[in-house]
Amino acid sequence: MLKIIYSLVFLVVFQLSSFAQHSNEFFNDGALVHIEAGAEVHVWGDVHIEGASAVLENNGLLKTQGNSYSDNLFQQSGIGTYRIENSDVNTGERQFVSGSYAVRGGTAQIGVNDGSFFALELANDQGIVYLNGSGNICDVRGSVNFSAGVIQNRIITHDVGITGALAYPGNGAAYDAIFGLMNSATGLGNLSNNTVSLNGNMSATDAGYVQGKMRRSISPAGGSYPFVLGLEPAGFGVQRGMQYMRINFTANSYDVVTGYFQTGLDNSFAAALECSGYLIDYWGGTDHGQWIMNDITGAGSGTYEVQVWPQDDNFPAKSVWMVTKDNAIDGTADDCGPSPVGLDRNGFDGFSQFGLAAADVNVLPIELLNITAQGIEDHIDVIWNVASELDLSHYELERSEDGIAFEYIESLDAVGTTTILQTYSYSDFDVRFFQDYYYRVKSVDIDGEFDYTPVVAASLSTQGLEFGEGSINIYPNPTINDAFVSIYSDLEREIQMTAYNTIGQRIQQRELDLENGNTVIQLQSNNWADGMYYIEFKDVNTNQIITKRLIKQ
Repeated sequence: MLKIIYSLVFLVVFQLSSFAQHSNEFFNDGALVHIEAGAEVHVWGDVHIEGASAVLENNGLLKTQGNSYSDNLFQQSGIGTYRIENSDVNTGERQFVSGSYAVRGGTAQIGVNDGSFFALELANDQGIVYLNGSGNICDVRGSVNFSAGVIQNRIITHDVGITGALAYPGNGAAYDAIFGLMNSATGLGNLSNNTVSLNGNMSATDAGYVQGKMRRSISPAGGSYPFVLGLEPAGFGVQRGMQYMRINFTANSYDVVTGYFQTGLDNSFAAALECSGYLIDYWGGTDHGQWIMNDITGAGSGTYEVQVWPQDDNFPAKSVWMVTKDNAIDGTADDCGPSPVGLDRNGFDGFSQFGLAAADVNVLPIELLNITAQGIEDHIDVIWNVASELDLSHYELERSEDGIAFEYIESLDAVGTTTILQTYSYSDFDVRFFQDYYYRVKSVDIDGEFDYTPVVAASLSTQGLEFGEGSINIYPNPTINDAFVSIYSDLEREIQMTAYNTIGQRIQQRELDLENGNTVIQLQSNNWADGMYYIEFKDVNTNQIITKRLIKQ
């Protein structure tokens, strides 16, 4: 094998000229070419490396101002830099990489069946370097610099030919070539000078990123791996800019993960409850698209988190958002967020496609009509009525003696799913006279999600009372938020409730219509300043006045 060594010399493989040069080419069709550290090889034309015996050992700098051609036989090694630049000749022209400057397989083929660059620098004056052909055309084992020149470059993994009109596919699936970062180091450090905006809506300014398909080598130990990929920037209102995705892996066996972005790819499924009771009924796939991700083995495993920063400006306003997988709810339950920008979801395993879904309506497990508690001779009856239930499992009745610390006392099976009025009741005989008891009901759905009813109170001491000091109870007292008022009356009454501070200023006033029995109302005291307040209850018909004290902390 012929061996060519470039030492600390500046090799010029060209004839100096101000016009385009694609004839002054560098050919290696069987030699071992060794570029020592500190040496530079400048090629004013195209680079051709072909053949099973062709080897490029680059520990210095090889700069080409033409195109780069290879086959899937040659080998490349070393820790040098390959620079694609057209600053002296071929100005204003497109430059591309063709053939197999790539690792031909997974990470086990690095250094074995390997034509990849170690460090790649992009400096084309058109801001683009193309990959011509199909499959793994260009890989980098070290790092890629998207802005080694004056203009920031992006990599387009689509064959545009040498001349002629440019036409880019509208979707990632139609891009034939793949660019790979085969350095398994985590983060964005190996993708230098690329624009990543974490606030979305930047499709008019995207630059240094991969347009089309991108793959990354993944460490089996896991870590955080950003994918800066997308489609042709198209400006305001068009979802074709960079679509930034980050995958945070635990220990795994995925080896290499490839991704691209597909616009208008529907991810809808039957409306379902998620995000702590929201009805997921909007799917962003049609408006936005989905990220299509696959691992090289097709059978890798290991859990991971997906984070997305969609670079669009046409999402509707929604209350909650979630990442979908394979057109379904997957991953960690209720792992949702308020915005599609910076959205994350954990607990995924296996790869395919990821989209966005959202909701506005929070659907509780039940539609509660009312809940009451009333002392009856030697027990207290707790009764609640619901207009509907949705996938409900059961009810759990809880009781407290101070209105703060509640404990479980009984479970009642629910009907499940119904729109017919249902009445549930429980008679609590484990009670004492002259003790206030507070009750609430926990409604639990089949997925374990739950919600609480308002708190109601009752006491056996209310029996025989009409309307007096002992029939009114304020709890919790002291309170740090809103308080509740429990009023027992032996008949219907019109009550005027007024709250005063210690200097006699009126803070709040409400008109109350009491029914026979126990009534619980919410006293909106959350925003009151700390201190003592007097709550006055006046019977409108008899002018009877009862005053209670409340301490706000």
